[in-house]
Amino acid sequence: MSEGINFSDDLGRCVIMVGMPYPNITSPELQEKMQYLNSNFPKDEQGQLPGQVHYENLCMKAVNQSIGRAIRHRNDYATILLLDKRYCKESVRGKLPAWIAKDMQKMDKYGPSVAAISKFFQGKRSTLQ
Repeated sequence: MSEGINFSDDLGRCVIMVGMPYPNITSPELQEKMQYLNSNFPKDEQGQLPGQVHYENLCMKAVNQSIGRAIRHRNDYATILLLDKRYCKESVRGKLPAWIAKDMQKMDKYGPSVAAISKFFQGKRSTLQ
């Protein structure tokens, strides 16, 4: 769902990302690219190999594109559910758009999640009336 489909306005009000869409690590092209990067570039500030950074960037590009399917313009809105504890890692959060990362809420239970989503949509309805 990361490319080619637009669900603007009332066509899409929720994006649910279950897990993280990492590309196939056994792909020969990806392995070659990662090897090349690891051989020719230094580790980043956190000590990650450049090939691993590239791999994570490919994943997060797909996440950001998927989010963008439902939020198409400045006045559009959607709730975004990132269902994987890895989204809480600072290295992953840092690859989300700032306007998303700043409002992220970590929820460990279903009930509070539903309440937060309900409150989000109630707030949107009241601003539209």
